[in-house]
Amino acid sequence: MAIALVVNLSVFVPHSNAADLTSLAKPVARGDLSSQSVYFVVTDRYDNGDTANDTAGLTGDSAANISGFKPSDPGYFHGGDLKGLTVHLPDIKKLGFTSLWITPPVAGQYLQGGSADYHGYWGLNFTTIDPHLGTEADFKNLVNSAHSLGLKVILDIVVNHTADVISYKSGDYSYTYSPTSPYKTCAGKAFEPSHYAELPRFPLLCTNISFPKVPVLAPAMANAKKPAFLNDLTNYHNRGNTKFDGVSNLDGDLYGLDDLFTEKPQVLNGEIALWSSWITRFNIDGLRIDTAQYVNSEFWQAFIPAIEKVAHAAGHKTFPIFGEITNTDPTFTATYVTEESFPSVLDFPLQSQAQSFVVGSGYGGNMASFFNSDDYYTTASTSAYGLATFMSNHDMGRIGAAIYNSDQSSGDQVVLQRDELANAMLFLLRGGPIAYYGDEKGMTGSGGDKAARQDMFPTQVAQWQSEYRIGGSPIGNQSAFDVNNPLESVVTSLTSLKAKYPALLNGTQQVRYGQGNVFAVSRYAQHRELLVAFNDGSKDETFTSPVSTANTTWSTISGQASQVAGKGNAVTLTLPAYGWVVLQANVPFAPLQAKPTISLANPAVDNNTPNWIALDATVPGTDFETVTFVVRKPGGAWSVVGSTDRRTFAADGTPGNLYRVYLHPTQYKVGSVLQVAAIVKDENGKSAQSQIREVKITAYS
Repeated sequence: MAIALVVNLSVFVPHSNAADLTSLAKPVARGDLSSQSVYFVVTDRYDNGDTANDTAGLTGDSAANISGFKPSDPGYFHGGDLKGLTVHLPDIKKLGFTSLWITPPVAGQYLQGGSADYHGYWGLNFTTIDPHLGTEADFKNLVNSAHSLGLKVILDIVVNHTADVISYKSGDYSYTYSPTSPYKTCAGKAFEPSHYAELPRFPLLCTNISFPKVPVLAPAMANAKKPAFLNDLTNYHNRGNTKFDGVSNLDGDLYGLDDLFTEKPQVLNGEIALWSSWITRFNIDGLRIDTAQYVNSEFWQAFIPAIEKVAHAAGHKTFPIFGEITNTDPTFTATYVTEESFPSVLDFPLQSQAQSFVVGSGYGGNMASFFNSDDYYTTASTSAYGLATFMSNHDMGRIGAAIYNSDQSSGDQVVLQRDELANAMLFLLRGGPIAYYGDEKGMTGSGGDKAARQDMFPTQVAQWQSEYRIGGSPIGNQSAFDVNNPLESVVTSLTSLKAKYPALLNGTQQVRYGQGNVFAVSRYAQHRELLVAFNDGSKDETFTSPVSTANTTWSTISGQASQVAGKGNAVTLTLPAYGWVVLQANVPFAPLQAKPTISLANPAVDNNTPNWIALDATVPGTDFETVTFVVRKPGGAWSVVGSTDRRTFAADGTPGNLYRVYLHPTQYKVGSVLQVAAIVKDENGKSAQSQIREVKITAYS
């Protein structure tokens, strides 16, 4: 992260003398996830298709205890498996989803720390299927069956850690910082791993000399892990449990889980080979990467391109990859996209803002200003359209619980309306929406983690039998598959809407309005503008929103609104309490400007970001256009910084109507002189370019 930056700015070339750059205009990079709707399943909790594998093939009176099968306890295996999930693939398809994300199916350490590895994140044998879930043949059948229905299968993987197998000779598991006890070579020479990260040659390490904690293994566990490189104790950081601060996040054990030394080439190459084999052996369609923020950036910059190369060679034209970055600051999450090779990350910042909207009131302005941060994700190959959006997950809990806990006093109908609003926001706003299994059945729960991983099949957990269900009654001894819930119809209608209207699938999103209880955006594609609006308040709200399609009437295609009237470049409408609507302009959009013009401002450091350099361009009018920003060293070839099709919304010190991308100074050498320009292209294909400006990076650290 840059912490000091000085730039010198000037107009470099008069506009009249500039070479024609309009051929450099590029469309916005949408990303592989932008056209997907994903259904996320904790496999052990979905359906039990084969009771014979409940105890992982172990037999005898103690089999259940040894295997971790205890369906009455929320922290243990319940019996869900791959066969059970496969049976219900048509149901998932019927809901309108295009992809299935499953928790890691790898064979793990069955019991650990008073709980079981039903979730799959405590891997031992990463090369095969956990016997609780079935066999490799069962997994192949799941993938093949999904593909026959047009569903992709996204695999959840872990490269940060394995199960907790390694102990420390001292018995002390507290974190030891590097200045106190640096890493040492076998010769006893101290070194800094980041100086060698992912280089072909890494210092030779010895178990008893190199680490702050001397690692030890029980003899029975000496070869417990697969692939074999995972059994080498020098392939772990061996520094103690993370303190959840900067450096300890990268080399500390996460709750005791053995933290891999991902800076080492042996680990990098081993992980590339491992997960490449899941692509070539099982034909999976994408990866969700667990605990991604706890791995050094050099690893990702090598690992992700290598995996993408294997996937494309295996015939996957698209291969969604998204990382888990559990942070609500978009300047933090965006760095993994712009600087660490991730095509996408889970959009925790949007989840936080959207949850505040649906469980509260008066958050319209916050939602509108939030989307200005979408510009942080823009590069030549990425944008916020490709982010993985969600409302609930298996760690933080269900949106239904947040709604119920905040507004149960208002009654069942209001709780249901708020949940419907949450679903509308998930599926109608930009990004690749991910729905958490059971949300469509009204599941709530009492919190995150184990409390939000309920069974879809008849549960033996007493608390889950009596839990509140939105849109229905407590499940009791019934199967959720046998109970209809109104939220299922809401989800199905929204996924159908996305499939029918390209603008809602991955079209332009332009923020239009954000005041009080109301938030509105335009979605646009193929010359057709939609206006999508949301009301988080308990009363009807009338407002007037700007639009780009002028002088037309508007039709309701989903949701509810009244008093809809278009006049000029605006639409006035009334939204019901906790309501939402999708309106469509009744005529195609046509640019009002005969030919666009564009002006590029002097590049400047943006104080809202980690000292990134903002490139701001203005285009007169309110038409839909795409602006491409380009950069070069003087005399060199131009390259695309990124393309954007949305203007900023005036809020929180950010001027409105700017097309914007960012330069990252740490990607350039100190003293670099850069030339930048912007090209606009309208919906009729007409183009114009800005003047060329110059920026010199003179200091950063």
